[in-house]
Amino acid sequence: MALRPLADKDVSQVADLIWRVLHGQNGAAPLSLHSYVQDLFLRNPWFDEQIVSRVSENTEGKINAFFGAVPRRMSFQGKTVRMAFGSNFVVDPEIRKSTVAVQLVRSFLKGPQDISITDSANEDSRQLLRSLGFSIVPIYSMQWARPLRPARYAVSAAARLKKSSLITSIGTLSRPLTAIVDGIAARTRLSPFHQSEVSTKGEELSTPALLEGLAQFPSKQWLLPEYDESSLNWVFDFIAKRKVLGEIRRILVRDTSQRTLGWFVYAIPPGGVAEVLQLGADSRSANRVLDHLFHDAWQRGLIGIHGRLEPQFMQEMTMKSSFFFRNGSWTLMHSNRPDLFGALQSGSAFFSRLEGEWCLRHGGGHV
Repeated sequence: MALRPLADKDVSQVADLIWRVLHGQNGAAPLSLHSYVQDLFLRNPWFDEQIVSRVSENTEGKINAFFGAVPRRMSFQGKTVRMAFGSNFVVDPEIRKSTVAVQLVRSFLKGPQDISITDSANEDSRQLLRSLGFSIVPIYSMQWARPLRPARYAVSAAARLKKSSLITSIGTLSRPLTAIVDGIAARTRLSPFHQSEVSTKGEELSTPALLEGLAQFPSKQWLLPEYDESSLNWVFDFIAKRKVLGEIRRILVRDTSQRTLGWFVYAIPPGGVAEVLQLGADSRSANRVLDHLFHDAWQRGLIGIHGRLEPQFMQEMTMKSSFFFRNGSWTLMHSNRPDLFGALQSGSAFFSRLEGEWCLRHGGGHV
């Protein structure tokens, strides 16, 4: 076995390996997956020759393992730090008993990045990464949820958790009844799910406005993402091209005097539950931005809204009938710098879904 950096000539083999192992599909990978591998790992705007994705190949030149690495830039107390997230960690089942997985992770950790992180580790990856020195980041492994139409949300959640077609059928048949219950919940002033017109104004969130917000509002976070207009546009273009998350809604929130209060970005995938990619607000305006977010999603007929845990908004979310849970992927990190390690572990980072792999997936299979 030989480990080496990913090259353009490897894209086809890596895509086929991901297609077969992570997606559970037979045959050659679709061209969209070829494009995904090339764009994310070889053409991203932060490409760094010192932080590279790596492949393992046998003596016949066949690639049998892959560890994707994508560098990012963060700012810690005004100084740039290098972050790298691991992505699409895949090993051919025929060599699972070898040490190639360990070698790939160790090779990744030898890079010059200040922080190594993944926000989409499955259970197998979690165990391996922990054995090699990664630590779980509990805060950023949690999610928040806010039902918008509580009756339909409850039925839908039961069907998802139990993966039951019977519950799904019951939910479809009971829709007239749940619609009545949800209507009452929205109209009743004392209901925790009451919906009233908001006084704030929403407008399309431009890239310059988002950059301005990131520079202005998350002042209490020690660790912040660093973007420029080109890299931020690349992220949104990458998401839109894959069409995995559905429609992306980007809204800047202002008060009646046109003062900026914050912003939100959310996706509308099939199923009626929105997924927040990023949420920003001045601490004094968090309640109003959240109200606008919930009302905006409710107006679009959505039944609920989810997001990665936002430590800075936990109090406001709790007061607005949100709840918190952990399901699916884990966030893990490795850093030899105690200050950076502490910032992430304590929740003192502005680490949204835009800053990791979650929003950049192809449509099945994770680290």
